[in-house]
Parts: sequence; C-alpha cells; structure tokens
Amino acid sequence: MGAEKKPPGIVNMGPDACLVRLGSEVFVLLVPERSPAEARWLADEIRHAVARVDDLPAWAISLGVSAVEPGETDVSAAIEGADHSLYRAKAQGHDRAAA
Repeated sequence: MGAEKKPPGIVNMGPDACLVRLGSEVFVLLVPERSPAEARWLADEIRHAVARVDDLPAWAISLGVSAVEPGETDVSAAIEGADHSLYRAKAQGHDRAAA
C-alpha cells in the first residue's frame, strides 16, 4: 500500500502527545517515548506543515527541542532547555528548529 496522503498542516504526533499553551505564542508539545532525534525530526515536520497550509499568512515558526530524562518527574528543566533552544533557533535566522 502507498503512503497515506496527509492534508496540508497535519502532523501525526502519536497517541500520547500532549500540546499545552503556556503563553500567547508559546506552546509545549510533550511526546513521550521519543528520542531527542525523533523529537527534533517532529519539530521540523511541524515547521514544514505550517508552511504547507495555504490559508495561513506567510509565517515563520521557530522551535526549541529538549528532553526529559528517564525517571525525571519535573519537566521544568526540560522546558527551560527548550526555551534556550528556541532562542538559539531564532538567533540562527528564524523558521528553524534547534535542540
């Protein structure tokens, strides 16, 4: 069977993914059981999906990626790490993902 064609702007993040809005333009996406490389790939997929949506204005999206180590229960350090990665992505020219 061929690959299923997805509508523009749709990214399958898995059944356990959780998207949380922290501020006006700040969101956290939790994707359990993913390696840092998979999370980085997913960030790039989200970035490309936003660019494919015809009905949106030309947006640039920057994403920061971080990881919660196995056994950790407090995600605040990972959120802070993602925030630092986000600013690094923006410093590299916007419309990118950084880990």
